[in-house]
Amino acid sequence: MLSEMGALIERNGGTPYPAPVLQEIHLGETSEVKELVADICAGKVQVMVFQTGVGTKALFDSAASQGRESETLEALAAATVIARSPKPAAVLRRYKVHIDHMPPEPFTSTDLLAAIEDIDLAGKEVAVQAYGGPNALLTQALKDRGATVREVSLYTWGLPEDLKPALGLIDALENGRIDALAFTSQPQVGNLLSIAAGAGKEESLRDALAQGPVVLASVGPVCTKRMLEAGLRVDVEPDHPHMGNLILALAERLSPDYAKTN
Repeated sequence: MLSEMGALIERNGGTPYPAPVLQEIHLGETSEVKELVADICAGKVQVMVFQTGVGTKALFDSAASQGRESETLEALAAATVIARSPKPAAVLRRYKVHIDHMPPEPFTSTDLLAAIEDIDLAGKEVAVQAYGGPNALLTQALKDRGATVREVSLYTWGLPEDLKPALGLIDALENGRIDALAFTSQPQVGNLLSIAAGAGKEESLRDALAQGPVVLASVGPVCTKRMLEAGLRVDVEPDHPHMGNLILALAERLSPDYAKTN
């Protein structure tokens, strides 16, 4: 992902400064995951909601490690399968799992709920693959429609093992050496602030972002919401929540022509 984004940035005249602030931590064979696989295979899960590509792949990996991959795939053929966005959809297609519903852009929980509003969920057993953490809005809305809902986490977002790149980024931001800071997922927001806090630099980082000329960019509505909740502004958000569109929107915002007309 970093190399792809870096190439896009360079193609549009910029210099990439990669500084990972999170890593995926797979939770492995938890009792909750084992129970989900067993219930899918037994036909107890009637509706399956896949929210991320990482989580979708993690579920199939778990099923495979239990020797139940084929059984899981066969059982999903009889279930209603919902993909929140193209990322889980791509994994499902790789495993030849049908997709009954997928919301339109920008793929928020609200969009997902609207896409399945005609499905009768009363008395149905619905399993939601967690988006790295709980999604109270989605699960409560499904429960309000009469479903029995379980949300299962297959991974979480942790801090990277090597914090030096992120700490270097914070120093560069404080020293005015960064023109734009792009957040490509909502967990990055809290993690960057957490890393700064751990180094005793959260206040100075916030000052740099609030007062400096750095342009703050968000990949889409979910990320934007998290940035605003954290007290950060959002200068750029592309019309379509994709990495390529984010870089193009940033390039336009940073162009001399934009500065002349705004």
